Amino acid sequence: MSVNAAPNGLKQMTSTCRILELNEANLEHCKQLLQAGQVVGVPTETVYGLAGNALCESSVRKIFEVKGRPLIDPLIVHFASIRAAEAHVVFNDAARELAAKFWPGPLTIVLPKKDSISDLVTAGLTSVAIRIPGHPIFRSLLDRLDFPLAAPSANPFGYVSPTRPEHVAKTLGEFVPAVLDGGPCMHGVESTIVDLRDAASPKILRPGPISAEALGISSENSIESTDERAQAAPGMMTQHYSPNTMVKLFEHSGQPTSISRHDAVLYNTKPATQVSEKTYWLSESGDTREIAHNLFSMIQKLDGLNYHCLHIERVTESGIGIAVNDRLSRAAARRSN
Repeated sequence: MSVNAAPNGLKQMTSTCRILELNEANLEHCKQLLQAGQVVGVPTETVYGLAGNALCESSVRKIFEVKGRPLIDPLIVHFASIRAAEAHVVFNDAARELAAKFWPGPLTIVLPKKDSISDLVTAGLTSVAIRIPGHPIFRSLLDRLDFPLAAPSANPFGYVSPTRPEHVAKTLGEFVPAVLDGGPCMHGVESTIVDLRDAASPKILRPGPISAEALGISSENSIESTDERAQAAPGMMTQHYSPNTMVKLFEHSGQPTSISRHDAVLYNTKPATQVSEKTYWLSESGDTREIAHNLFSMIQKLDGLNYHCLHIERVTESGIGIAVNDRLSRAAARRSN
């Protein structure tokens, strides 16, 4: 879907989105919007989220409508604390162990839900993906509320995730009244998702900033992507994170082929040979975390420059590089069908 299209038939309106600096008045304003059933753009340490009251079906439905998101793609619910989450989710010892080690932070855990969480949030599943975010602005907002927040990425469904407030305003500004400005997101890719419905058999559903090694879970324990049925967690569709411009990938430390004069090339680091004005890179040093931090922002930038194709280099398949390659593969898959 073009980022300029209105999701799910919503009427296109003049942009009324305000990017709000962090202060008490603006936090209070966003609190009031959320209490009234509105949606708000919020910064997280991963990407910007589109937040709404997770316990209010009309707010949850508005999230799906604004994003143009299919109802088989469940939402992550964000809590202020483990104690707050316990009122709505059934924890086990394995989940408590990971929560103690990695929360607040970029880890999402899938667990059995209680009846207080609507089936709309979970795509009809009896489980829910939950997280306690580490971003201080998001945490300040959660501390002011007496309900958790459902908050998928704040972009049209399937498009590149937003890592700056202006990304949210550009793609969803007609439908979102406010975005809290937290600056560029630290990690730049979405949270790691772990399925702990069966504590004896943990699975990585989506790679992210926290590696399988750090979690103590084999990276071979994963669930295949599906586009046909309700998913256990977000970000598992084959086609996702896609700019409007075609994406083609080439191997790490390799070179792209069949480049036209209307194409751009995006490397991990600046090439040693002479570069053209259509050559870009994500890190001066080649640091994988810096590459992840800059990835979505650079793709959004290049998507607005009218190239016919973006040739993007894969990264080393380790650490957060696994998450980067996952996002790149899904971005390229959208245009290969």
